[in-house]
Amino acid sequence: MLESALLKTHFDVIPFGIYVVDVVSYELVFVNRHYRKSLGQAEGGICYKVLYDNDTPCLHCRIPELLTEAGLPNGQTAIYDHYNDRNERWAQIQEKAMGWPDGRVVKYAIAVDISELKETQNRLAEAHAELAIRNRELAGQNKALTDSMDLREHVERIARHDLKAPLSALIGLPQVLLENYDLPPQAAEIVGLMEQAAHSMLDMLNQSLVLYRLETGSFTLTPQPLDLLDLAQRTCTRLSNMPTARGRSLLTSLSGAPIPSGARVDFAGDDLLLGPMLQNIIVNALEASPEGGLVSVDLRPESDATRLVVTNDGEVPPEIRARMFEKYVTQGKRGGTGLGAYSAFLAAKAHGGRIDLDAGTPGRTVVTVTLPRLGGGGA
Repeated sequence: MLESALLKTHFDVIPFGIYVVDVVSYELVFVNRHYRKSLGQAEGGICYKVLYDNDTPCLHCRIPELLTEAGLPNGQTAIYDHYNDRNERWAQIQEKAMGWPDGRVVKYAIAVDISELKETQNRLAEAHAELAIRNRELAGQNKALTDSMDLREHVERIARHDLKAPLSALIGLPQVLLENYDLPPQAAEIVGLMEQAAHSMLDMLNQSLVLYRLETGSFTLTPQPLDLLDLAQRTCTRLSNMPTARGRSLLTSLSGAPIPSGARVDFAGDDLLLGPMLQNIIVNALEASPEGGLVSVDLRPESDATRLVVTNDGEVPPEIRARMFEKYVTQGKRGGTGLGAYSAFLAAKAHGGRIDLDAGTPGRTVVTVTLPRLGGGGA
């Protein structure tokens, strides 16, 4: 009796549901305090009726696994999860056979309620399933986007090819007009501007393929000798006659001083990249400069690099300064695409260089392109 009392006291203080069952009769020999709160005085009842509302022994019963062939405890412990339809709760059950003080062989079961854990696991499983579905959807969308980009590039290549023929006519016809017709000075100037615009468009078409290769990493730089000073002067001369430059001054200098006759800045690079790079930076400076403002383009040849410093009146909006050279970032210009500064960044990067924005002085913006000297020469 003392041993039985001690066992019951020990089981009673455990904060989980514990019951003891006679392995032969399925009689509930003992139910601890935790279970008595929900089951009442269940001792003496049949376990499968009291615990599960079943009329026959439970299909999940582990008693045969816990006994030897002689019906004695085999020392094994069974641990499993089970859902009880009676109270609609999940429990993790740990069972083992033992000898009871009155001589009977019993099975004791410790049942820990894990319903909240199961609910969390189910939510996680649902979330993983939803994530897997979303991943498949994203994979499909990415493939569709890739296919669309490939198609766009294919169409753009066809367009570039087809546009070159009419552009060649636009470039050649102004010369025919100038050479064969006695045009008034103002008309001749307009025809010259038409020729310059056609050349610019042809350069843009040629450059677009190069920029695509730069973005995809398939471009290989093949440096050729060129005069950066001449390239800057020709670019500024062409842009000074464009509508963008009206009411603004455009000045070219060499190391901050007037350009002496015959001066050169020899450089090894790709003029198909450097020309549009210069144009994009200067056009941005002109568009950002207020009426009557000054845009200066200063070439600064140094021992290890050549720097192109473009300074203009006006400021870059604070909200885009940190993203100035990212793709599709624009200052809200009408018709702006946000690709000019980005393509200039790619061109400088292709030459191993960089572009820096200095907006620290109120009312002034400075863009500096640093190009490492890959070839010899100087001013």
